[in-house]
Amino acid sequence: MRATKRKQNRYSNGQRKQLLSEFRASSATSERQFCREKKIPRATWQDWRSREPRIMASKRHSRHATMGGQGHREILPFKEELLAYMRAKRGAEEHLRVFHLMRWVNSNQKAWLVQYLGSKLNEAVAYQSFRSLMLRFAARHRFRHRVPSVSKVTQKVLDDVWLGNAVHFWSTYGHYPRSQILNVDETGVFFDMPPGLTLAEIGQSSKCTKTDKHSERLTAVLTIRADGVKLPILFIVKGKPGGTIETNELPTYPPGHVYAVQENAWMDDRVWDQYLDELLAAHVVDSSVLLVDNLACHVSERSRDKVAETMFS
Repeated sequence: MRATKRKQNRYSNGQRKQLLSEFRASSATSERQFCREKKIPRATWQDWRSREPRIMASKRHSRHATMGGQGHREILPFKEELLAYMRAKRGAEEHLRVFHLMRWVNSNQKAWLVQYLGSKLNEAVAYQSFRSLMLRFAARHRFRHRVPSVSKVTQKVLDDVWLGNAVHFWSTYGHYPRSQILNVDETGVFFDMPPGLTLAEIGQSSKCTKTDKHSERLTAVLTIRADGVKLPILFIVKGKPGGTIETNELPTYPPGHVYAVQENAWMDDRVWDQYLDELLAAHVVDSSVLLVDNLACHVSERSRDKVAETMFS
């Protein structure tokens, strides 16, 4: 007859702390008696007792089964210095490749590198191991290979401009209640996008019809107040004003938002007027600050007059 295998229980940090606290407060004469009452394996209990100070002092979440610290140890004793070099290089918007990491280690941690390479089978294996080590280190600290983009100015200059604009804005309009400061922005939404690849028989054409090569598009006009309240969305749908989409399709869209039709699904003077009349006017009750980008229909004299005089005078 085969012996029945004992069922293993997995205890969380909270359960361990609770059982150890119960043992302290209980009237059990021995640990064996307490283990029998709580159905705790004797070996498990002895392990808890040997680590009791650490278990009780642990700040790890009570739902976790371990106290942390497991897993593979970092073999680079200069981890922080290497990370600082990587972040400084990217902070200066310079190229960063695994070659640069290898060269930095060779220049700044020569003794460690000689010992590491000497532990490998041969020079070829040592080089590949070292390169793989640097790649894994970069990936472990959230560095990924990406296509570099070109910037005419450094990030520091952009940050300085952004901070300067923020200081100017809040020093000028900071006395307004947060509920009366609104930020408006448009974003394009692409849907029904065709796949980038298609199955085609070898030797046959992979052409697709012209109408299948482009995705559909609409524009969502988003508005949020400085206190975090979001206003309804204005959706600009591609179509002919007064046409079938506007007369038959828009009434079937979900209520609660505002819908407009434009030939290219873009914001223009007519749609901006509709936004002011049908959406913004219903949510502004006092003198307010409207923050927009420099789109022509936003910053025109006509738009300023409509916002300042007609809408909220």
